[in-house]
Amino acid sequence: MRGAVTIASDRAAAIDGAALTALIAAILAGADHPTAMLVAVAAIGVARTAAWTCLPPAERGGLAGELALLVLATALGAANDWNTVVVHGVYDYTVPHGLPLDRAIPPWMLLAWGLILRGLITLSRWRRLGPPDRPDDRVGLFHRRPRPLLRVLVLLALVGLTRLAVYRWAADDPLLSWSPMAMALLAHAALFGMSAHTLRFVAIVAVAGTALEALLIQAAGLHHYPLGWLAGVPLWIALWWPLGALIWCELAARLAAATGAELSGRSRPG
Repeated sequence: MRGAVTIASDRAAAIDGAALTALIAAILAGADHPTAMLVAVAAIGVARTAAWTCLPPAERGGLAGELALLVLATALGAANDWNTVVVHGVYDYTVPHGLPLDRAIPPWMLLAWGLILRGLITLSRWRRLGPPDRPDDRVGLFHRRPRPLLRVLVLLALVGLTRLAVYRWAADDPLLSWSPMAMALLAHAALFGMSAHTLRFVAIVAVAGTALEALLIQAAGLHHYPLGWLAGVPLWIALWWPLGALIWCELAARLAAATGAELSGRSRPG
């Protein structure tokens, strides 16, 4: 691990918060218009990045690193959504997508994942949640020896196993649709512990992710899940939000620390 990971300032958090708010407003207003939405989401991304460049140098990293992070977030989010929706048919988008396919994702939604995943990183590093200076390398509550490689492998295994469970059971099994997610969250807590920062982050993501998905389902008709018991949101999604966010944000922080890249924010000394 090369060094400390930056802490997101209030201004950085406000920029990503405003971008996500604008994204939600755009979906509520225009989800039925795929071309207009593509323009709107692209404009939000450009405006968000322009605002980010106006942060004081101490509160942001280099532009090349930031753009690379946005591209990575967009690619991973889009690939995961496409694999879940189009390849495995777990759920469906119910707004026009404008593509010559029976089942597809609106292109603007694929682009929107970059804003969403980048916003999660900023939230995880927001100074008011008390994030750690460096990613924790421990595995197991009683193991004090750093095991960064083992920890990353466990994180990747949790992602892989839960995604396979989603593809197999999420659309039709009332119990197995969500229980692997619950077990993965328990395994994460048992192997890595649950700090005050993690608890705060998990609580915000679980509540906000589920509530916002319910809003977009009920008010915008954006998508449809089988077994959508929580105002259209299934239990597995309510559990996937905190689990996926924990893993994504830790891996992003590790990548930044290992490469010497900076996330938006100020590093604590040490």
